[in-house]
Amino acid sequence: MSKFRTVFNVEYSQVVKKKSFLVGIFLTPIIMIAFTVLPAVFATQGVSPGQDTFAIIDMSGSDIGQRLADAITEYKLDNDSTQSAHRLYQLYHIDPDNTHALDSMRSFLDSLILDKEVDRYVIIMPNAEKTDSVLMISKSLGFRIARRFDRIISNILTKKRFEGSNIDVDVDKILSLTRRIDMIQKAPGGKTRDFLSIYFGALIFILIVFASVMGFGQILMRSIIDEKNSRIVEVLVSSVSPFQLMMGKVLGLGAANLTQVAVWLVIGLGIFIFRGAFNIPAHIGDIIFNPVIILFFVLFMVIAYIMYSTIFALIGSICNTDKEAQNFIFPITILLMLPIILLMYMVQQPDSTFSKILSFIPLLTPTMMVARINIMAPESFSFADPIVIEAGLGVLTSALFTVGLIWVAARIFRVGILMYGKRATLPEILKWIKYR
Repeated sequence: MSKFRTVFNVEYSQVVKKKSFLVGIFLTPIIMIAFTVLPAVFATQGVSPGQDTFAIIDMSGSDIGQRLADAITEYKLDNDSTQSAHRLYQLYHIDPDNTHALDSMRSFLDSLILDKEVDRYVIIMPNAEKTDSVLMISKSLGFRIARRFDRIISNILTKKRFEGSNIDVDVDKILSLTRRIDMIQKAPGGKTRDFLSIYFGALIFILIVFASVMGFGQILMRSIIDEKNSRIVEVLVSSVSPFQLMMGKVLGLGAANLTQVAVWLVIGLGIFIFRGAFNIPAHIGDIIFNPVIILFFVLFMVIAYIMYSTIFALIGSICNTDKEAQNFIFPITILLMLPIILLMYMVQQPDSTFSKILSFIPLLTPTMMVARINIMAPESFSFADPIVIEAGLGVLTSALFTVGLIWVAARIFRVGILMYGKRATLPEILKWIKYR
């Protein structure tokens, strides 16, 4: 036990005494925020009043273009604003049969877009109220602006259709009765559900697991390869057993990893205590400071680290060079990134059969379950909530799988670290497991 503790202490102290470890404690959350929160903030940013300039080509032969121009230029970003969000460059009326004039006008407006004098233009095609044929040409894909134009032109075309019908009812009253609403989504219990906060909240937790596992796991793998090539490992195994050496390295670096996470939790606790001063919205605070999410996140992160670090130790023991080991890194990276790839689907279907099956595959359980818990956000540890039971089963099954993986990896490790100059094949590795 004392030899294991010696290996553990050496591995732990080598990491935490480095300046890069201290820098990483503060730099990693900043990078996480930069890559997750800021894109969401920018994605929700609209245009400043009067900055967006648009033109209209009206081929309808009616007043649809003028109505659109009036409605868009009257649109304000908020009730307190005195300036319109959009500025009309010009409204052009073109004969529906004059396609040459349309091509010339489009070329002219395209050049204005390239010269940044106009941001977009709208083409209202002939019989648009019957065919719904309206185009928007723009260099950028601003979905909020496009949705705004969609809603306004839809109302105008609906009005035109009602005006052309024989229904003797006031059009504005009908539009008022048939107006669309944006439903506010709430979770059972009444808490507000916001797509961006759920999506990016889950993404942050997955990225922390990913960064910890890949960062410390590769450090472990490279240290084993270096010690193997320098023959230091022969000296080490003369003093400690291969199992003690492997677990001392895995848990020593794991302790450094947990130290980093503990510092982040302390920082998070400080933010939680003074959350009023940071003006954090309640629905974001409910995700970040949810004790159920935090507990399962820590459990799954520890399991993920030990599970994948054991795999990295195994890879380091059977490889002779970094280049050779890189061939095994890609599948591990894909396994860890799979929840990120599927996150958009899981946000919409966190309780589907597909999501449940993936979250009970041991190598995927830590990251998939972290994502599902964040999305479903249980409010308490009540076993009446299925996600709490599933998360508990996930902890149990992935922990048992990790124990079995350690047993297999230890048997391969004891032989692999003493093999030089020859790439281990699968049949040989299977034989190493059976050696006594």
